[in-house]
Amino acid sequence: MIDKKKYRKFSVVSLIVLVVGLLLTFAALWNSLRNSNVQKEGWVVFFVLILFATGVFLFFIAFSSADETELEKMKKLAFEAGKKEILQEIEIKKQEETSEDKDEAEAVNHTVTSVLTGMQGIRTLNSFCNKVLSNLGKEMGIVQGILYVKNAKDSLFIPTGEYALTDRKPDSFKPGEGLAGQVAESKTSMILYDVPENYFSVSSGLGNSQPRFLLIVPILNNEESIGVIELAAFKKPDVLTGKILDKLSSELGPRIHKFAVA
Repeated sequence: MIDKKKYRKFSVVSLIVLVVGLLLTFAALWNSLRNSNVQKEGWVVFFVLILFATGVFLFFIAFSSADETELEKMKKLAFEAGKKEILQEIEIKKQEETSEDKDEAEAVNHTVTSVLTGMQGIRTLNSFCNKVLSNLGKEMGIVQGILYVKNAKDSLFIPTGEYALTDRKPDSFKPGEGLAGQVAESKTSMILYDVPENYFSVSSGLGNSQPRFLLIVPILNNEESIGVIELAAFKKPDVLTGKILDKLSSELGPRIHKFAVA
């Protein structure tokens, strides 16, 4: 084991030698200044002082390093400083994430509110579903949409609203039948990135085109699937789109249920 006390004694001796050397150097300089015409003696003195300051600094480091108590204190201070810096970075990152989550929640609520705007005067379920799909098209760039509502008598999901459909007329289905039926049964949204040919076709004055993405979202009321929305889009859905549709699903459930039981 290293004897640190020996190094502390060596550091003290080195400092004494350094001080003695400094005094002798100044004495020699003073004697030279008195007996001869030495030029630029100020720079010589400055250089000697720099050497002395460096020596004192090195002595302090060596002396402190040889002191176990002081060394542990320095390690602790360095650890605390590093720990504080890390905690500050974590806090900053946490605040940034909280701010991002808040902005995202506001964006979701704003879009859902916009989709459900203008529903007060609607009296029929069919008109309500059509309006929802129309607003989705405006707010989220949806090019086509179908909204199915479950018939309580036979458990069939019947197409009750549509948006921008051309020649394809949707059929009713039971839970588990087809993609929409699977979503109704699993109560979990589905995004299809490879839409089957002729599943949806968009016609306009510029010609026909095929949407690239299909979103199928269950409409839930009290944990029960009472409807399904199929949406076609050219733009790839992102995480925010999924959160908006999940929020809309929970908002639509009670509203559609009121129409169904009225």
